[in-house]
Parts: sequence; structure tokens; C-alpha cells
Amino acid sequence: MDDGAAAPVRWWRPGLLGMAAGVPIAWAVWAFTADVASADGLGAIVVFLGYGPVIVIAVAAVSCIALWEFVRQRAQRWRLSWVLAAPFAMWVVLLVGAITSGPSGSTTEQRLGWALVVLLMYGAAGVGFGRGASRRVRVLASVVAVAAAPLMIAYDDASQYRWRKATYASAPHVLPVVPGYTVAAARADGPALEVDMRGPADLRVSVWRCRDCTVRQEHTAHALTVVDGSFELDIVAVGIPAGQWSAPDGIRVRPASTDELASLPLAAPNYVD
Repeated sequence: MDDGAAAPVRWWRPGLLGMAAGVPIAWAVWAFTADVASADGLGAIVVFLGYGPVIVIAVAAVSCIALWEFVRQRAQRWRLSWVLAAPFAMWVVLLVGAITSGPSGSTTEQRLGWALVVLLMYGAAGVGFGRGASRRVRVLASVVAVAAAPLMIAYDDASQYRWRKATYASAPHVLPVVPGYTVAAARADGPALEVDMRGPADLRVSVWRCRDCTVRQEHTAHALTVVDGSFELDIVAVGIPAGQWSAPDGIRVRPASTDELASLPLAAPNYVD
């Protein structure tokens, strides 16, 4: 054996270094995923336009300094210039992911998924910019870097029905019946069910399990409350002056499965006090 021969550089070592460089970004993904998903997209604006540039610059500096010390101390040849540019590229990738994600989601799954995307893309970049990888390995690393985010977006799309169905677990499994009106969309809001209905007027119906279940109807200036003995319905006619909507007779609820609820279009959040 020739003792003077240089030891081969294993391609997975720069890949691990790349993943190490991506850990701060992965941490930021984990920390801010809930904020990005909040307020139906408004959280994404706050995180990416407010916190995003600060996070990117800090991560670029910390990653580069830490890895430079790591590589220098071990006398390994590794190109580090990409570590400065990578956080800016990831900022764009994650912004596109937040914009294209569906209206429903699991915070845990999205945290894990996008953190994995970051680590895979960083690891693939580490292999590509490192030393010792064959052309075949570099091509495979390029495929991983390009495909990671689109696969997560596809997973998000494929999971929408399952995630939406899970939101109805604690909501009433019923739908309102208002003669002359049809259900257009629904949304679970914890123990309440929000339903949009279309007919002579647009209705917003909130349904929850009643506390005082005395059968009754109560008219207020802006809404009609109907209690059928098990559920309470608050019905608001949208866009009609107070007191000018006439409620039809026979308002009630009917059973609805979670499959039926999840198959409905997603109603907009109810910000009406």
C-alpha cells in the first residue's frame, strides 16, 4: 500500500457540512411555521417581509463563520461562497412554498416537511460544491435540490382533504337547512361550524352545540338565533341592512358526515363580531 497516496474525499462529508449550514434555516422554519400559517396568509407577509431579511442575513453570517472555522481547523478543501448565497435562495423557495400552500394544514407536518426540504437542499448543495463527488453523484444531488420543494408542495396539496377533515373533529357534524337556500362553503372553527349559504340573500350561519337548549327563535337587529334543542344557529344576512331580511319558516339542521363537510369549499374566516 502506498502510504504517500492522498486519502480519497468522501462525497457525503461535504453533504453533511451542507446540512450543518442549513440547521439555522431549518430552525427558523420550525419556529415560524405557525406564524406563517396564521391569519390565512397574513402571517406569511409578516414573517417573510418583516423577519425574513433579518433571519437570512443572520443565518448567512453565522453559517459561513461556523463552517469556515470547521473546515479551516480540519484543513479540508471546501468551497464556502455558496453558503452566503444559499439563505437568500431559501428565502425565495420558502416564500413560494408559503404562498402556494393550501388553506388547511398540520403545523407539525409542515414544520417537519419544510425543515427537511431545507436540509436536503443544503446537503445537496454541499455535495455539489464540495470535493470528491463523481459526476453521477453531483447529478443526483442536483435532482434532490430541485425536486425537494416541489415534492413538499405536492404533499401539501395531496393532504388538504385529510387536513381539512381533521379540523371538523370537534365541530358539530351537521349542516343548516334554510328553505330557499343552499350550502356554498363551510369552515370549522374549534367547536363551532361556520357555513356560507346562497339564496335570495347571502347568509353566514354559525352552528354550535347549545348550552341553553330550550327550543326558541330570537330576533336581533343583525341576526336570527335558532335553537332546536341540540344545536344553536346564529344566522346573519350579509350585505342587507339590519332588520330587512325575512327568515323563512322551517329552519333546522341535518346530520352531515365529516367527509361531506370536508368536501365542501372552504368558507372565509368569520371576522364579524
